[in-house]
Amino acid sequence: MKLPFYFKFVLALLIGLAWSCNQSTDSVAADNGDKARAVTTIYVVRHAEKLTTDPKDQDPALTPEGEARAKALVTYLDSKPVDAVYSTKYKRNNLTIKPLADTRKLPVNTYEGHDFEGLKKQIMQNYAGKTVVVVGHSNTILPIVEALGAKKPFTEVPDSKYDHIFKVTIQADSTATVEAGTYGAATN
Repeated sequence: MKLPFYFKFVLALLIGLAWSCNQSTDSVAADNGDKARAVTTIYVVRHAEKLTTDPKDQDPALTPEGEARAKALVTYLDSKPVDAVYSTKYKRNNLTIKPLADTRKLPVNTYEGHDFEGLKKQIMQNYAGKTVVVVGHSNTILPIVEALGAKKPFTEVPDSKYDHIFKVTIQADSTATVEAGTYGAATN
């Protein structure tokens, strides 16, 4: 039996549509599966050395050593992917991340300094499976590491220590590990 042309056309159209829908749902499932299996990496650093000449200045800029450390962060992360950067509202934090943000052409996302859970939520909603750099303060970088699910590698960061960098790796099952390192010029 010979089918009329329009039946062949409609049949071909339906087969093509069914194939296309199948490919589309497979693609979405693969994307969701890849994201679910993806590892999220967060580098956590303290802001670089700040000016301390005016004790009344609550929002100081960086010292020349701090500016050098901000550039050293760019060098340290040079061969690593960076998809987003986060900073508190303070000048010293923004000046620490600015060279990296400028080099990578990334906007600086702002977070509230003590809202560690909110920061984690933002990162995991917007950058799961990606690499993020977060700039905090001497009294917040270890709580950030903990909020991300990793065990802090030591109890505190002295106010004189600026060279710590923590690499937090969050697996798809939400388990997190941390590697502590240093970058730039050594500090006490």
